[in-house]
Amino acid sequence: MSLKIKKQVYDNVHGYIGLTDTELRLVDTPIFQRLRQIKQLGPVYLVYPGAMHTRFAHSLGTMFMMDLFLKNAVKSEVTDDDAQKLRLAALLHDIGHYPFSHTLERYVENNLDGASHEDFGCEIIRNILSDKLENYSAEEIIRIISGKGKKEFGMLLSSTLDADKSDYMLRDSYNTGVPYGRVGIMSMLRIINFEKDRIIFEKDESPVENFIIGRYHLYKALVYHKTVVGFDVLLQTIFGFLVEEGYLADPNSLSTEEEILGYTDDSVMAAMHEYLSKGISEKRKKMVMMFLARMPPRLAYSTTRLMPNGKIPKEITAVEKIANDKNLREEFAEKAGVDPELVLPNAMNGLRFLEDPANIHIRKKDGTVPLEKGNSIILNMLMGKTVYDARIYYAGNPANRITSAFLKMV
Repeated sequence: MSLKIKKQVYDNVHGYIGLTDTELRLVDTPIFQRLRQIKQLGPVYLVYPGAMHTRFAHSLGTMFMMDLFLKNAVKSEVTDDDAQKLRLAALLHDIGHYPFSHTLERYVENNLDGASHEDFGCEIIRNILSDKLENYSAEEIIRIISGKGKKEFGMLLSSTLDADKSDYMLRDSYNTGVPYGRVGIMSMLRIINFEKDRIIFEKDESPVENFIIGRYHLYKALVYHKTVVGFDVLLQTIFGFLVEEGYLADPNSLSTEEEILGYTDDSVMAAMHEYLSKGISEKRKKMVMMFLARMPPRLAYSTTRLMPNGKIPKEITAVEKIANDKNLREEFAEKAGVDPELVLPNAMNGLRFLEDPANIHIRKKDGTVPLEKGNSIILNMLMGKTVYDARIYYAGNPANRITSAFLKMV
């Protein structure tokens, strides 16, 4: 594997990142440059001031990690052609992110029946970037990004241990100062081998244990942080009424490159400021001011549970129903004696520790065995488990009423 590098870009996490001619052509497009205006961690910067890094830097970093994985964790021959396709998929895997990344993506999917960032990104690759891929078809790259290219080393981009997670753990740790994501990537690559559609652990699983536990602690410190989640759900609520009242375009209506280019963190912030001067609802203006002035909503109820995959606790389900059913939320608010528009429920997407255990094996003297037959107590304890998290916030004062009303409900 010896791709010709045309240009080097210096990155604060990995150092110099080399770009081939095709990669450079893609990076220089306006649609890729848009990622400079999408924060990697959404509103986490309101708690960790250094969390201003972007999807642009993460995309370059994921491509760098893909190259590192190919050179150190794939023992079979990888052609330059396959390596370039995998690097391109890594580079473009986040091209479809909405403003504030996953924060608003959850709202778009759950409340507007919109596409995930992966699906939206695939449409961008098809309709805007296909002519920049030169010798590669858009469908080849999309196949890897969408998880359908497992037998083409697609697990390098989408699995329990992949280039995407490796970069964001290192990058998020570096920029926030939270140490948990600073795992020994080279130590891990030394003992794993990607064999097209499966991962083989060679002997010691400790570096992999560190990676999985580190990812959990990083999520706990950043994504699940009490104040971060409060701003998450506040921003989602604000975004909803900005779209509803016409201050922002519905993301489902974005069809041209120009429309997508203008849909960034900055456009959401500009719409908030416009609402302060032109909006009719004083209540909604107050919510906008809470976000802009960093005044988090009050946490009224919280639960975090480790459960078998798919076995969602009733408390989590109850919060999810309140979040997704306006009538139920109004009924709940009436029982609690609070304003339904200020009730901010949030059922987080579950964090699954091992996303594809069936494809992970351990090499023994007499061959390979499935992960569950290995010697790692930690990995066996976490196999088939998901962390479920739900919160209810209130953008007002009597938050304690919500707590008692919810406990009676469940």
